[in-house]
Formats: sequence, C-alpha cells, structure tokens
Amino acid sequence: MLRFILSLNIVWFFVCVVIYIMVGLEPSVFWMFSISSLFIPVVFIINILLALFWLFFHWKNIWLPILTLLLGWNPLLLMFSFGEPSTANKCQKEPISLMSYNVYGLKQLKDTSAAIMQMKKNKFISFIRQHDPDVLCVQEDNFFADEIINKAGIYPYFHYLLQHGAAIYSKFPILDKGKIDFGKKTNSCLWVDILLQGKTVRVYSLHLQSNQITKEVTAITKDQDEGDEETIGNLKNMLRKYKNSAIVRSKQAAMVNEDASFCDKPCVIAGDFNDTPFSHSYKILAGDRNDSFLECGFGLGTTYAGALPGLRIDYVLGDLKEIIFCTHKVLHMPYSDHYPVLVRFYVK
Repeated sequence: MLRFILSLNIVWFFVCVVIYIMVGLEPSVFWMFSISSLFIPVVFIINILLALFWLFFHWKNIWLPILTLLLGWNPLLLMFSFGEPSTANKCQKEPISLMSYNVYGLKQLKDTSAAIMQMKKNKFISFIRQHDPDVLCVQEDNFFADEIINKAGIYPYFHYLLQHGAAIYSKFPILDKGKIDFGKKTNSCLWVDILLQGKTVRVYSLHLQSNQITKEVTAITKDQDEGDEETIGNLKNMLRKYKNSAIVRSKQAAMVNEDASFCDKPCVIAGDFNDTPFSHSYKILAGDRNDSFLECGFGLGTTYAGALPGLRIDYVLGDLKEIIFCTHKVLHMPYSDHYPVLVRFYVK
C-alpha cells in the first residue's frame, strides 16, 4: 500500500513541476495550464498533507513532498504575506489613503422594502465615511452606486464615464483624465492625474475581462442531481470561457502596462484583475511595481467573496521606486461579491 502511495506521490511531483513551470505564461499559447493557477492553493495543501502522511507512516519518504513545496516557493510567496502587524512607522510622510472596490453595482443594497433599502444605503455611506479614503477607485459602478457614493459628500472631484463601469473619486483636484479603451462596456480602465504631496501621480482604476464562469462553477459544486453528460458540458463551457477570458485579460493588461510605462509620472494601478497572482495578466502589471499586499499585507489577502473562495484578484500596485506602501487591509464587508482593499502610501 505504501509503495502504491509513493508511486502516486512521484507522479504528483511531476504534475506539480509542470504547474510551477507554467505559472504566468502567455494564455494564448498555454491556455490549458492558465486555469491551473486557480488551484495552486490546493496544490500546496495537498503537499502539506502528503508531508504529514509520510512523517507518521514512513518518514524517510517525506523528502518528496518537501522538495515539491520548495520547488514551488516562488508561487508560494505570491500567496501569502507576512507583513508586520503594526505598519504605522513605515510611512515617512503623511500617507495618502486609497480604496479599490468592485462594488458590483451595489446590487446588494437593493430591496423590495424602501425602508430597508434606505437603511442599507445609510450603512454603506457610513462605511465610506468611516474609512474616508482620499481616493476611491471603483469598478462595476453605475448610476445607482454613483448616486450613493456621492451622498457620502466627501468627493468633490470624480472621473466617471457612462456605461464604462470604472470610476475614480478624489478629494484632490483632477489635473487631467482619460481612459484606455478595451472596447467593452462592462470592463474598462480610467485614469486621472492628481497632485499628491507636491507631485503629480497618475491613478488607474481598471476592471479586466470577467471569467463569467460563476454559473458553471455553481452548477458543478452545488447541483448533485446533474448527470455525467451535464457535468462534462459545464466543465467544457467553463474551460472555454476561462481560456477566452484569460487571453483577453492578457491583452488588456498589456495595454494598461504600456500606458503606465510611457507615463512620465509615478503611477498607481488599482482594480479588479479577475485573475490570481499566478496569472500572465498579473505578471505583466506587477513586473516593475510594488504589490501593496506583498509589501504590508498579512495572511492570504482574499478579496473575492463569490463561488470560488480564497481568491486574491483585486490589487493595488505602485511604481517600484516612487510609490511606498505603508498599510494594506482587506475589509470584509457584505456590499458586493468583492471585498474592498484599503491602502496607505506616500510618494517618495
């Protein structure tokens, strides 16, 4: 029995090596492996369980899962952050606060009862006022959400284009503004130039291509009455959608990266990437930039509250030499299928 498990462990070792090699590669070429990034946390859990198994039943074989874990060390570093519990002393200047939030149109606030809906609106407004970010980058905005955010009364300046979904609200005057046209209504990228701490900083709010696989994931995980053919059909649809979405995200990320790379100002890129830290789109955008979570977050940093739990798909990135992050917090609020990310930073 132990020999059989060892054989399976050896096969699993080579599977893991292939997955590690494929992390961050171009999805148009290696699309079959791009979806594996969703399951890298599971890969690590399995290897930890294997290490514990060999420790108790045949400790001499423990080297195999440990070697597998070591080979995946770089992806592991993108999963967890072990920032200092107190980061108050990291800011050498008065920090700027920025919140990135996919508000999902604030659909969670709608209710058939006008009184209950007003109560939910008031709670959301209180939440915004409580955390009081200097800059608020929003994704999946709409007229309903925009009206509620404006009722907070703290953002005299904003950049919001009809049917583009992304928006930026600011306490500071906007010197210039624009968009990167993805050719879509629900996925978009807006930018503003704001004067912060004596320097003009460009802030992007972006929402990369959605996977649109929630329906299939829900059907596979919850509906036990489906037959094999229906399950296989859902899996095929999920893979097809993920493949197409990953390719589009990669192109969109390249467009944003090109714009930011040629910008002569320090840049902050915030938003919903709809992709994990192991993806090609994240690799493109994070290449020459700090990730606020890796700099001063703690734990897993999960930002998605939907059908696939444990995912970090919302990010705040800043130019490596000019944007210094002091704090990173994920606020577990019930207003959307995403959690807001609140960071503080200063301009070097």
